[in-house]
Amino acid sequence: MRVEGSHALVEVAGAGCGRCHETDGCQSGIMGRVFSDRPRQFRLPNGIGAAPGQQVVVRTAEGATLRAALLAYVLPVLSLLAGAWVGTALGQGDDLAGALGALGGLLLGVLAGPTFRNLVGQPVLLKSDNINCTSKEACR
Repeated sequence: MRVEGSHALVEVAGAGCGRCHETDGCQSGIMGRVFSDRPRQFRLPNGIGAAPGQQVVVRTAEGATLRAALLAYVLPVLSLLAGAWVGTALGQGDDLAGALGALGGLLLGVLAGPTFRNLVGQPVLLKSDNINCTSKEACR
């Protein structure tokens, strides 16, 4: 971890839930390693006064992962479908108009995602002497 003014640059080693070896694990860590084996870095407000090199816990709001997935995957698909419908309606059934509408809708959906990212919630840093916190109260 590095400190840059009032923000901390937190490095997260690994990807996913860390339960890839278990039968009911999500396996997303495997996909994360396929695309990048470098640790990911996140710039977060340093409200706890964490020092460089200190290990911290990053807490996200409950439901933030679901909201992020909806913005990243569902919004573009719904925008694509809406764009195809509008393009087909405006083009009076023309396939090219529907395809262009779908492309425009997809582009709009992808570009709109970052606009709504504040709905996901900002992760926060929590001090912790015990990195393996088992509850919200234990990590405060």
